[in-house]
Amino acid sequence: MRALGALALGALASTTPRASFVSRGACDETTRDWFYLWHGMGDTGEGLDELALALARRPSACARSVRIDGGGGDRYSSYVGDVAAQVSAVCEAVVGDETRRASGTTRTHALGFSQGGQFARALVETCDGVKFTTLVTFGAQHLGVDALPGCGGDWATISRACRAMNAMASALSASDFARRRIVQAQYFRDTSTNAKYQRYLETNAFLPWVNNEGTANERDGASRREALTSLERFVMFMFEFDDMVFPKESSWFGSRVVGGTNRSEIIPYDRNDVVYESLGLAALDADGRLEARLVPAARHMQLSLDWFVREVVEKYYSDSGSDAL
Repeated sequence: MRALGALALGALASTTPRASFVSRGACDETTRDWFYLWHGMGDTGEGLDELALALARRPSACARSVRIDGGGGDRYSSYVGDVAAQVSAVCEAVVGDETRRASGTTRTHALGFSQGGQFARALVETCDGVKFTTLVTFGAQHLGVDALPGCGGDWATISRACRAMNAMASALSASDFARRRIVQAQYFRDTSTNAKYQRYLETNAFLPWVNNEGTANERDGASRREALTSLERFVMFMFEFDDMVFPKESSWFGSRVVGGTNRSEIIPYDRNDVVYESLGLAALDADGRLEARLVPAARHMQLSLDWFVREVVEKYYSDSGSDAL
């Protein structure tokens, strides 16, 4: 987040993003499982190489890590750019993946890390021509954030500087400049008052759209709901001691009460009328296809390769587990 001020100066002119992949594994016509990984803020496609290789070691598997270039490279594009345009670019690259098409695309999986979690979900929901089998997210901000890293918590207990910075971030996220240029502004969701939440609904061009919030659900929510509920499994990991995502329960579609005076009160996803039915979480939940899992005693994105292999690859993508999905 500290880099946003400097990066924003370079975002005055928008560039159409292009997507490509870092590929690992048997990416050929015999491939049965295709994995697409979307990294988080400040990372690159190459930064997920260990995890991609762990997936690619499965028999007949190809792991492709997303790279986006919006004019300043992959890492830069994780701070600056129009997120909806980035999702569209990745969709075009997946749909245009000739090798995947030639294989018959038996199963296609999406994995998203930190902000890449909600971006991967947007891909699942909006990419026509690709039917995803599973979606797994790690420390995602599915219902956005309402504070900068290090500045979360109860309004009465955080510092005066944090209160000022959070208020500034909220206002910036609604500005014409930021809402299609600064990536993090496109999932800033201020619920501190009813008026600020309404401003978010009216000005944010990305998160209400992929969450079927407000009028976004009335316009074309059915297609996104249908795509998400077609998943055979949707797994959401939250880090127990997440110190980057506020509220951390956003990783599980948890949200503060809109306009609530108790800012420590969190509405769990299955009692959140904003998204539970409209986005299709209820349908996934009803027959056990939705999992909210905790990464215990871990800070944001604090996961080891051993843990990833044991809790993700072997649990969800082993030969028997994959066939059972």
